[in-house]
Amino acid sequence: MPKGSGKKRARLTAILIAVAFAFTVFIFAPVEQYLLSQNESEIWFDLSDLLPTLLPAFVLCAAFLGGLLCIVPAKVRRIGMALIVGLTLCLYLQGNFLNPDYGELDGRAVKWNHFTGYAIWNTAFWIIIPAILIVLAVKRRKVFVTVVRALAAVLLIIQAVTLCTALIIHPPVENHENWVASDLDQFTLGTKANTVIFVADACDSTYLPLILENDPDALSELDGFTYYSDYAGAYSKTKMGLPYTLTQRWYENDETVENYLNRAYTDVPLYNQLAADQWDVRVYSSNAYLAPSAIGVFRNVINAETTVGSYPRLFARMMRFAGYRYAPHLLKPCLVFYSGDLEFERAASTEAQPYYKDNYIYRDRMNALGLSQREGKAFIVYHLNGSHLPCSMTAEGENVGSWNTTALEQTIGVFRTMIGPYLKQMKALGIYDDANIIITADHGRFDEGPSAPIFLLKPAGAHGEITYNNAMVSVSDLHATLLKLCGLETEGEAVYEIDPTQERERRYLYYPTTHANGGTLPPLTEYRVKRGLTYVPTGVVLEGGSENIKK
Repeated sequence: MPKGSGKKRARLTAILIAVAFAFTVFIFAPVEQYLLSQNESEIWFDLSDLLPTLLPAFVLCAAFLGGLLCIVPAKVRRIGMALIVGLTLCLYLQGNFLNPDYGELDGRAVKWNHFTGYAIWNTAFWIIIPAILIVLAVKRRKVFVTVVRALAAVLLIIQAVTLCTALIIHPPVENHENWVASDLDQFTLGTKANTVIFVADACDSTYLPLILENDPDALSELDGFTYYSDYAGAYSKTKMGLPYTLTQRWYENDETVENYLNRAYTDVPLYNQLAADQWDVRVYSSNAYLAPSAIGVFRNVINAETTVGSYPRLFARMMRFAGYRYAPHLLKPCLVFYSGDLEFERAASTEAQPYYKDNYIYRDRMNALGLSQREGKAFIVYHLNGSHLPCSMTAEGENVGSWNTTALEQTIGVFRTMIGPYLKQMKALGIYDDANIIITADHGRFDEGPSAPIFLLKPAGAHGEITYNNAMVSVSDLHATLLKLCGLETEGEAVYEIDPTQERERRYLYYPTTHANGGTLPPLTEYRVKRGLTYVPTGVVLEGGSENIKK
């Protein structure tokens, strides 16, 4: 062997190993995660939006590790190569074969104590694989070099082939939209009349009595409200709970979610009548729950190109998303996150920017801008993160980090520091008394089966402490209620017109997850909601799936 060729081969092996590790971390893991998730509503960006940060990260990581391995002493280099190849192998196996079912990244806390046995052997696996290679590097140098070179090459080939296959099976889709649910005039009310609806996500009906009992001061600004204690929702999660609240149109799992949303916001009687009566209608929510057909229906839903607000932040969130899948079990508690947080990096090409339902962003913006008025009548819906998991807000409104407080505490904080101050500003403007105000939710708590959303109503002119009404009402009565509150005609009954002694049957569709199912939702289980919010299965299950889509 010519002099120096051994060192050259060792350095080439080191570079190969560095490339394999960098490729796994910055190309394979995030790109595969994107391709598998791109049809979920939270993935609003394109694969091309990730490449400007992933590719430089890959090159820099490979160059740094390769250069470092080339300049250190031979013994240190071998140990370093053993460690890096061992970690690369573990990353690949963990992400593709070793993960148990941790549940959906929808804000619910992972029950880590259920994985004690798995944690032990998974940690041992992550220690033993690199340890074996390190022992081989020290004891059997020539064999070691052959083994690690082969492992690095095989991992690169397997991952490259897997990515190519994934690109064929799940070709990148165009996720950027040319419309946006914006924050235009977010805190602008009308001079003639106002109807304001707060949709506090996942705010359960059971929370109100608990707040009245334990911290009534949080509700001190709620003058003239009635609490409807037997108010039933329609769906168990936001994906359909909010669209139904806004449109009163059922999703039967026999069409794609995209098609339903476009159809649902078309020609809704409530908004047609409001527009004819010259109400300024605005709905502040995420693009994920609205549709292009809402342009012209809600004034703040506008034509605008969506863009990435911060490429570095999007990169960091996507790496955390991929890291949750590929990291060892012991590190996953540090990487778990709420997939809805990807929404924060969306921006728009206009002065008006995407509306974020985040509690803290909403509160800070409200405190900074304050409420204002413009000529006319305003009909406004605010979709807030509300009580949704992961909970981070204390009863005093302090952000203590995800999963560090309870849904009830967060709900108290929302009333005390978000809804209460809003109502106080309305009073200061002299428009509270004549306003119609509703505080509700798109669904109740979603971690323990069927549940009901909160519903509080203050009609114009109402005053006094919170009163109770136990009429069997539901979200299906909402639009009739709103039309009557706004002085418009409807054949339906408002919730305050329904006899509390009347027995009624209400429909409810339950689904525990929002994972894509051939363009539809997972199976929807139908219930009838009896008095006292008792859920009785009807035996009907709307299966969904591509095979059940109506032609």
